[in-house]
Amino acid sequence: MPHVPVNRRTVLVGTAAAAVAVGAGRSRAVWSGSSVPVAAAAQTEGTRRLTQRGVNYDTEREVWKAAYVRREMRAIRRDLHCNAVILLGSDLGRLMLAAKCAADEGMFVWIEARQFDENARTTLKFLTSVARAAERLRRVHPGVGISVGCELTIFMDGLVPGDDYKERAANLGTPAGRGFNKRLNAFLGQALKTVRPLFGGQLTYSSGVWESVAWRGFDAVGVDLYRDETNQATYAQDVRNLHRHGKPVIITEFGCCTYRGAEKRGGDGFDIVDWTQDPPVIPEGYVRDERVQSRYISELLDIHEAEGVYGAFVYNFIESDSPAYADPRRDLDMAGFALVKVAPPETGRGYAATGRFEPKDAFRTLARRYAR
Repeated sequence: MPHVPVNRRTVLVGTAAAAVAVGAGRSRAVWSGSSVPVAAAAQTEGTRRLTQRGVNYDTEREVWKAAYVRREMRAIRRDLHCNAVILLGSDLGRLMLAAKCAADEGMFVWIEARQFDENARTTLKFLTSVARAAERLRRVHPGVGISVGCELTIFMDGLVPGDDYKERAANLGTPAGRGFNKRLNAFLGQALKTVRPLFGGQLTYSSGVWESVAWRGFDAVGVDLYRDETNQATYAQDVRNLHRHGKPVIITEFGCCTYRGAEKRGGDGFDIVDWTQDPPVIPEGYVRDERVQSRYISELLDIHEAEGVYGAFVYNFIESDSPAYADPRRDLDMAGFALVKVAPPETGRGYAATGRFEPKDAFRTLARRYAR
C-alpha cells in the first residue's frame, strides 16, 4: 500500500468518535499568565470574539526556504489578520525558524512537537529539545506556548497496537486498544514533568475527539474538532461540553477541503486521493468548489464564537506539495485543506522556484472575519 503523507489530516474512525466522553457541566475561566494576551481578561460574554485567531502552519514539506517562511508569516499576520499561529513539525530547526518569524510579526506562537510513529522515549527526548529552544524564544517574546503532541493514541507508537496511524485508529475500539486513555494520560503526565521545568510558558495538547484527556496539568484544553455528517447536529454541543474542564478552550484544528461534498467528510476530506497511481489522481466525479471550504470555515467560526472558545486555528495555511491543476484528476489542492493554492511546477510559477501562492476564497473570508 502506498504511503499517505501523515501531515495530512487523520481519518476520524467511527469507533473512536463514539468513545468521546460527553459532559454536561459548563464553566468559564479567564486565562491568566503573562505569556497570554491580556485582552482575554477584557473579553465578556457579550463580545464573543476569539482571543486567539489563527491558522496551522505545517513545517513538513519538500521545499523549505527561510525567505518563503518569512513571507508567509507576514501574509498570515498582515493579510489574513491572524494574531496567533500553531506551528506543526518534527524538525527543531524548522520549527524555531518559523517561530522566530511569527514572533517577529507579533503573533502568539504555539509550537506543536511531532514525532509520528516514534516511541515514548524518542518523543520525550524531542519535547525536551523543543522546550529548551522555546524557552529561549519566550524570554525575548513572551507569547510562546507548546502543544506536547497531536492525537498521540494514533500517531505515537506504544499507546495502541499498530504499525501506523491507520492500524492504530482501527484498533481503538477493539479489545486490543482497551485502556488507551489510561496509557495516554500516563504519557501526558510524563510529558508535563519533562517540559514544565524547562519551559515557563503555556502548555496544551492537541487531542483527538476520541481521547479523554486529564486536563488538570495543562493551561488550556486543546481539541482537533472537525465537523462532518456524523456530528453536524451535535457540533455546537460538542464545543460547549469542552468548557466542563474549567479551562480556556482552543480548537487546535478545524477546516475543510475544496470540493463539493467535502463539508460532509470534515477531517477525512483528503482521503479521496488515489495514491496507488503515479502521480496520484483524484477519481472522477469530484468538483472543485472553493465556496464549500469558505462556507464551512465561516459556519464553524460562528459556533466557536457563540460558545465562548478562547482560540481557533484553521488547518492549514499552505500545502505547497499539492498544487492546483485545471485538470480535476490532478488537482491535489482540491483534496487539501490549505487556504492558499500554489501553481504546478511545469508552469514556471511553481512554489519551489518562486514561493508564490494565491489566496483561495476561504482565505478572503477568514481575513474579513479576523480583521473585524
